[in-house]
Amino acid sequence: MTRYASIEPDAHLLRIVDKSIFDAVVDAGLNDDGTDHSMVDKHTGIVFNQYDMYVPPEQQDYFAINGRLYAGNALIYGVDDRGNTVDIVETDRLTPIFLHGREEVERAIQDGLIARPQLRVNGELIWKWPDQPAPGVMP
Repeated sequence: MTRYASIEPDAHLLRIVDKSIFDAVVDAGLNDDGTDHSMVDKHTGIVFNQYDMYVPPEQQDYFAINGRLYAGNALIYGVDDRGNTVDIVETDRLTPIFLHGREEVERAIQDGLIARPQLRVNGELIWKWPDQPAPGVMP
């Protein structure tokens, strides 16, 4: 069992869960296509659904950590110096800012709390939040 932090933006909730990665991912609703892993910082990883960002903003709940916007549920986990998954131990510095809909996200961007999410390929801007992706760009 590993200790994770589960983030549920619709409930404005960050809670600690102690279970297998499989159970934690399923419980967070992250067991379908689009699940992605990224790093929040050197010792913190995150699992989220990359396609949740393309849901119309009025139908989505968001959270931000370290100036980056995420959509939908997520799991945060610890990472040791060798890249191994370890228990999350410090959640105080990872307290999410919860946001709902376009207006709250735009305000956070204007206030400099988060960067506007965007996708670039070879330097070319392909997509920026809150636009819908071009046909054929995303599944």
